Amino acid sequence: MILRDGPRGTLLIGQPAHAWLSGRLADHWRWPFEPAAEVRLAALQHDIGMAAWDAAPELDPGTGLPYSFTSMPRAMHAGLWSRAARLLVAQSGYAALLVSLHGTGLYERYVPERERAAEPVRSYLDAERAFQHHLVEWLEADQAEVERNAALLRCWDWLSLFLCTGADAGGSFAGVPGGRQPVDMTVRWSGGGRAEATLEPWPFSGEALDLPVEGRLLEGTFADQAALDAALAAAPREVLSLRLRPG
Repeated sequence: MILRDGPRGTLLIGQPAHAWLSGRLADHWRWPFEPAAEVRLAALQHDIGMAAWDAAPELDPGTGLPYSFTSMPRAMHAGLWSRAARLLVAQSGYAALLVSLHGTGLYERYVPERERAAEPVRSYLDAERAFQHHLVEWLEADQAEVERNAALLRCWDWLSLFLCTGADAGGSFAGVPGGRQPVDMTVRWSGGGRAEATLEPWPFSGEALDLPVEGRLLEGTFADQAALDAALAAAPREVLSLRLRPG
């Protein structure tokens, strides 16, 4: 769950909605990648493990709002990620491989080594690495191609999160797989409302991308799960209109 502060309350953007935006970025990407359909599917479904949880999120007693994807207890987060690639493998083994690599990559980049060596993260990583090895052999996948496509997925995820959270003034991503060689990409908000951002260099077809994202608007905070559930049932639907254009 992404929690985006606004003048009328907190907009709850589900991880699958953020992933849908990632999928639209993949659809408009003009720099070639293969296998195109499977990589696009991975972008679209990379948070499939969060879908059921985000439909009925749990209350974070520390904030009075649902847990965000950054505040979840470690066991909850690892448990949701452990299901993701297994849910996707029935659609595409290649997409499942990329999603599994995306999940373990998050832990390798952002979780301290002492936590990775302890439960529940250790078991999650061991199981995923064995699953990845199986998929690579089963698919007879080219390792360099897989690594390139995993980097693309990370880029689309990063850019979608930047747009959905509205949290940072700007950001950069190094080593985006480009045409002939990797490039460094920079994104910045172009206005005070954080609805339009500029990106340089521009890797998409077209002069700009309009990227609506649906969420649920909550006012205030909640004392218990029952109050949160009632508020979610009555929460108005809100569409966040985002726009991305060349820098």
